[in-house]
Amino acid sequence: MIFFILSDVPFSSEVKLSNYTMSSCGQNTETDIKKVGNTVVAAWIRGDGSQYDGNWIAMSFDGGVTWSGALYFSYNDPNCWIGDPAIAIQPDNPNIIYFSGMIYCNSANTKGEVYFCRCTAGSNCTNSSNWSCGVVGPNDNWAYFKDKPWLLAIGNNTVLVNFTTDKFTGNYNLVIYKSSDNGQTWQQIGYTNWPSTVGYWAKDGNNIYMSYNDFSQANNGIIYIGFLRSQDNGNTFSDIAWTGFNFGSTTYCPNYQRAAKIHDNITASSGNVAISFVDGNCKARVGVWTGSGNSLTVYQIAPSGGGSQQVLPMLASSGSKIFAQWQGRISSFSSCYPFTIGTWATYWSYSNDWGQTWSSPSRVSSVDFYFSEDPLGHDYNGWIIDNGKIYTTWANDYRDNQTGDTYYSFTSTVNLEEISNSKPKIIIKYQNNKVVIHSSENFSIYKLDGTLINSYNKGNYEISLKPGVYFVKSNNFTDKFIIK
Repeated sequence: MIFFILSDVPFSSEVKLSNYTMSSCGQNTETDIKKVGNTVVAAWIRGDGSQYDGNWIAMSFDGGVTWSGALYFSYNDPNCWIGDPAIAIQPDNPNIIYFSGMIYCNSANTKGEVYFCRCTAGSNCTNSSNWSCGVVGPNDNWAYFKDKPWLLAIGNNTVLVNFTTDKFTGNYNLVIYKSSDNGQTWQQIGYTNWPSTVGYWAKDGNNIYMSYNDFSQANNGIIYIGFLRSQDNGNTFSDIAWTGFNFGSTTYCPNYQRAAKIHDNITASSGNVAISFVDGNCKARVGVWTGSGNSLTVYQIAPSGGGSQQVLPMLASSGSKIFAQWQGRISSFSSCYPFTIGTWATYWSYSNDWGQTWSSPSRVSSVDFYFSEDPLGHDYNGWIIDNGKIYTTWANDYRDNQTGDTYYSFTSTVNLEEISNSKPKIIIKYQNNKVVIHSSENFSIYKLDGTLINSYNKGNYEISLKPGVYFVKSNNFTDKFIIK
C-alpha cells in the first residue's frame, strides 16, 4: 500500500494557468505573480520549440478566483528567444500593469535586450492591443549580454528595473534603471561594482531594498549575498549588509551551482530583511538582517523534510513572520535527453521569529511532478503575501502524463496569522500498514462520497483502512489522503 497526503491546508486546489499542449520535452519554467487589490497577474515561460514559445501572462480581476485567457509575448525572429518574465502593478493604481523580460537575438544566445511592456487599461489589459512595449534604457542593438530583469512599482507612475549585463565592466554586473512616466523613458541609477548575476526587490515603508549575489571570490568557492538600500525613492542606493558562504565544488547539488539557482530572493518587513539562498549541500537557507550591523545571520529554512534537495527558495513576510516556498527533490528519474529529470514537489514553511525557527515543511502542490534539473530555466517561482493571504505560482515539466504546466494556488481557507500562531492540530502518517493519526482535537474520517467512516476523540490512533480516497475533518482542519 502507498499513502499520499494530497493537499495541505490551507492552500486551495491548484489552478492550471497554462492552457495549451506542449511537446514531450516542453518546459514551463520561471513564474512570477503580483497582486494589488483585486488585480492579480501571473507570468511564466513556455519553452518547447513551438511558435508559441515566449513569455505568457494571465490576469484575474476578482482577486484570483477566475482568470483570463493567457496572452503571450514573443519576438518575430527565428534567431531570437524570449524569457525571464517579471510582473509589477502600481500600488496606487492597479489599472497600470507592467510586464518585462529579456530577448536573446544571436546564434550563441549570449547577447540581448531587456524589453518592457505596459498597459494602463485595467481589466481591458486582456486585449493585447492595449499593451505598449519598448526596450529599457538605450537600445544597444544586442551588443551586450543582458539577463534576469526584475520589476518594482512604487507608485506615482514610477517603476524600477534591475538586470545583469556585461556592458559596463565586462563582468556580469547588476544595473538599475528608473522610470517616472510608466516606462516611456528611463534613467540609469547605477550598477554594482562586483560580478553579480541576479537581483530581487523588496519594499518596506520608505525603504527600497535590492538583493545581489557577489561572485568576486567564486574561484575560491566563496559566494556573497547581500542587499542595497534606497531611502530616497530609488534615486540612490547604499550597500548595507551581506554574508559569505562556501558553495564549493560539491557534487551533491551539481545542477544548481549557477547564480540563479543559488538565488538571493529578498523580503522585508518591520525594519527586518531576509534573503534566501541554496548552500553547497542543496539546502535552503535564509540570511537575516534585523536593522543594525553589516552582516546577515544565517538559518536553515527546513532542517528536516521538504525534499532531499531544495532549490528556488522564495520568501514573503509580514511583521515578524517569514513565509518560504521551494522545490524539493523526492527521487531521481532520467528522461528527455539532454536534461536530467527528477521527481519533485513544491513545499512551504513559516517562521514566527524572523527566521530563527521554522515549521515542519508542508506541501503546496497536491501531487508529485517531474522537474528539469538542467541549469537552463527554472530560476524562480511566484510567492507573495497580500492582506494576510499567500498567492503562489510554480512550474513543472511533467505531471499526470502532461508536459510542462504552470499552476496557481492561494491560502483561501485560513488566515496566515491563525496558521502561524498555532501548532499543527492533526498529524497524519502511514506506517505498519495502518494510518497513524495524532490529533489535539476531535475528528472524523469520511469516504470520498461523504460517507462517515468513524468519529474519534482527540488522541493517538492507528486505523486500518481499505485502499481509497479519504477525508479527515475537525472543526479547524480538513485534509485528504489516498491509500493505494
